[in-house]
Amino acid sequence: MFNFNQCIMNFKLKTPKSHSSSLILSYVTLKDGKRFVYSTGQKILVRLWDKSYQIPIKTKSQKDQQIINAVTLRLDKIKTEYLRLDLQYQKEGKLLTKEQLKEEFDILFKGKQKKETPNDLKSCFTDFCEFKNKEGSWSKSTEQRYTMLLGLLNDYKKHKSKAIDIQGIDESWITHFRNYCQTIKKHQVNTLGRNIGLLKTFLNYCLKNNYINNPSFKEAAVNREVTHQIALNKEEIEVVAQLDLAPNKRLERVRDVFLVGCYTGMRFSDFKRVKSSNISEGLITIREVKDKTKILQIPITDKVRAILEKYDWQLPLISEQKFREYLKEIFKLAGFTDLKIKSKKIGKEVYEKEVPMYELISTHTARRSFITIMLNSGVPAKAIMSITGHKSINNFQLYYKPTNDTLSGFMDQVWK
Repeated sequence: MFNFNQCIMNFKLKTPKSHSSSLILSYVTLKDGKRFVYSTGQKILVRLWDKSYQIPIKTKSQKDQQIINAVTLRLDKIKTEYLRLDLQYQKEGKLLTKEQLKEEFDILFKGKQKKETPNDLKSCFTDFCEFKNKEGSWSKSTEQRYTMLLGLLNDYKKHKSKAIDIQGIDESWITHFRNYCQTIKKHQVNTLGRNIGLLKTFLNYCLKNNYINNPSFKEAAVNREVTHQIALNKEEIEVVAQLDLAPNKRLERVRDVFLVGCYTGMRFSDFKRVKSSNISEGLITIREVKDKTKILQIPITDKVRAILEKYDWQLPLISEQKFREYLKEIFKLAGFTDLKIKSKKIGKEVYEKEVPMYELISTHTARRSFITIMLNSGVPAKAIMSITGHKSINNFQLYYKPTNDTLSGFMDQVWK
C-alpha cells in the first residue's frame, strides 16, 4: 500500500490464482471514496510476485530478472506519476478525481492527446451533456430541460448584451438571473426553482472537473412552492361549463378550451393545437409535443364535439401564460373561493399561507381532473393511460387526487 495526500494506491494481480502469468493492476482509492483501477500493461509470473509488499520477488534466474526489471521500472513510473499528480492538485487546492486520473494516465501510457479544458459556457455545457449521455444517468425529459436551460441562459445573455463568463457565476450572479426570470420571463416559483437547481447541478460538475474554481454559487437558494394540487370533480366542471360568459368572449374561449382538456385528459400543449385535420372516425389523433414519438388517439365525446363544432373544429389559440391568468379569473367568477394551503420553500425554510382555490387552478388541472374522475368511475388505469399517453404507472399515479369524500366512500364500501 502506498499512501499519498489525495489517494491510497495498491498493486494487485488480476488473476492471483493463475498457474502462469497475471496482469498487474493499480488500484487507487480517492478522497471522494471512488476507486480508480488502471492496467499497468505489465504481466508477471504469479510465483514471482510478493503479495504482501506488492513488488516482484528477487530471483537468481537471469531470464526472470529481465522480466522483473521491466515490471519494476513500470511500477516505479506509475508511482512517480501518482505522486506528481497528487502534489500538483494539492498545491492548486483541487480535488483529484477518477476522470482526471484516467485522462492523465491515458496521455502518459497510451499516447492519447490531452483534452482541452472547456472555458466558455457553451463548450462546458456540451461537455456536461456528453458526459451525462455517456453515463446514461438521465432521461430524455431531463435532457430536454437542460436544453431549455441553455436556451434560457442565451436569452439572458442577449438581454444583458454581453457574454456569460462561467467563472463569474456566483451567488450574486444567480440572484440577478433569478430576477430576470421572474420579471422578464414571468416564470412561476417552481419553474424558476427547477431551473436554478439544474444550473447548480451543471456548475457542480464544472467545479468537480476544474472548469471553474468559485464554489460560491452553492449558496444560492432553490425556491419551491408546494401547492394543494386541484382535481375537479364532475359537478365542479359542470359549474364552470354552465357559467354564463357570453358577455366576455375572451373568458368564454379560454373556458371552452379548458373544458376540452377536462374531457380528453390532454396536456395544454396538445389540446390547444386540435383542429379539423386531427379529427377522423370519431377520434382526435395528434402527435404529442412533449414526446414527438408518441401519437395520441382520443375518442370524441358529445361534450367535446359540441365545443369543436362551436369553433368550426379549430380551437382558439392563446399563450399558456395568458391562459393561466384568465383561468383564475374564470374560477373566481364561478365562486371557487374556498381557502387552500400554499407552501413556499426558500432554502431550508418553509412558509405557508392560505389562498383562494381559484389561485391554484392551472392548465394542468384539466388533465389531473380527467384522470381522477375516470379512476373514481372505475375505469381501469391501463385504459386511461392509453388515452393520456402515460408509459409509467408511477408518473400516471401522481395525477390521481382523491377527495376526502372519495376516500371515505372507499373505506365505507370495504369496511361497512
